[in-house]
Amino acid sequence: MTGIDPGRFSPPPGFSRTAARLEAAGFEAWAVGGSIRDAYVQQVGRAPGLPEPDWDLTTDARPDDVMCLFRRTVPVGVSHGTVTVLDGDDSYEVTTFRRDVETDGRHARVAFADSIGEDLSRRDFTANAIAWRPASGEVRDEWGGAEDIEDGILRAVGDADARFREDYLRVLRGFRFAGRFEWAVEARTDEAMREAVGGLSGLSAERVREELLKVMADPKPSAALDLYATCGALGHWYPELLGLAADGDAWRSALGAVDAAPAQAGNVRLASLLVSASDTPEGRAEAAESLLSRLKFSNADRRYVTRLARLYLPFVGALDSAAEHRRWLASVGDAWEDLFALHFAVARQAGETRAERYLAATQKRVREEREGDPALDLASLAVKGDDLLALGMSPGPLVRMLLEELLEQVIEDPGRNEYELLLEEARRLIEIGSLAEASRPRDALAAGDGLPDADD
Repeated sequence: MTGIDPGRFSPPPGFSRTAARLEAAGFEAWAVGGSIRDAYVQQVGRAPGLPEPDWDLTTDARPDDVMCLFRRTVPVGVSHGTVTVLDGDDSYEVTTFRRDVETDGRHARVAFADSIGEDLSRRDFTANAIAWRPASGEVRDEWGGAEDIEDGILRAVGDADARFREDYLRVLRGFRFAGRFEWAVEARTDEAMREAVGGLSGLSAERVREELLKVMADPKPSAALDLYATCGALGHWYPELLGLAADGDAWRSALGAVDAAPAQAGNVRLASLLVSASDTPEGRAEAAESLLSRLKFSNADRRYVTRLARLYLPFVGALDSAAEHRRWLASVGDAWEDLFALHFAVARQAGETRAERYLAATQKRVREEREGDPALDLASLAVKGDDLLALGMSPGPLVRMLLEELLEQVIEDPGRNEYELLLEEARRLIEIGSLAEASRPRDALAAGDGLPDADD
């Protein structure tokens, strides 16, 4: 007898309308999987900080039936039985009952099933194999998922070995659920997961990446990430972290920093793990580039996390001059706030309250400098390349070099970012350069110093 009280469920109105319409057309409509799991986890008070669950449906209606029944649908995965039903600004996935026909650990060939019992028997873990039918209030829990949730246990449905052979991604999903809910992994399930780790290498990078992103969005990713390490999963997709994981203290510190970073800042959390992978900016950047490329992150995310890892150190301090703060801002660009978040996370995991106070003081001064809107890049200079060409310079790299010298002067003294001042300084520097060229010894010129070879 399950302890679930359906009367305490509070699905959104759009879900209820969708279920009611399916039932009115003569079909069964069940809430299943993550929505029931998360709702019951909250009921028993084991994870009160969870966000509201996504309420999706499974049904005996075929995809064509669903698309005919609802006016606004999106056929997101019709071949696998899934249709998204739109209700106002909300959407609900409606999936036909399924049963596995053939699996290879990476892809499954499924057939539509006729009963909710068949559908539940193919689920991965007992906590995900609970279903509720809103029309009748009936709860189906043949695999004891509610009791396992109450006891804080992660258990595979049926034959644990078979469940993981069907889809090796379930190993990573198991790490995530055990970590998220702080569940103990049932002994046979744990053994089967460890034995199945070798199959992870056959998964697609995209599926592994999405699992990692879900872990990083959890309130406390460290528990799942530690299971990655202790169960041997790092070597298959995360070899850059093997050395770090081998150093117990460094690994715990890195995981603590991940937890301390803002949950909504996924890139900062990724960077907080990778900055400990090497002692040098080049090594950190290489580790980030390698790992994120392997997992096929977007070019934008890959480049940004790599930048954070490379720019993590050297950092700026509260006692540095305003010019040094501007110089640091110019070097890190739009990454400055995330770099502070990264350093705050490292300080928090170490419990260094004095370091946090110093960081806060530094951040305040840097923010004040940034809000003054100083010129920090060539685009912000009052003079441009065309202005230097008008002074008689020839197009080429020397124009950029002179602009960069002017920018350095402006970073040192923002009041110098005036057109006439910079133009006069440019004239002076050009004149100095011309005199230096004219005064070079003739023997140096004859030796070819600064001149192209005859064969060039």
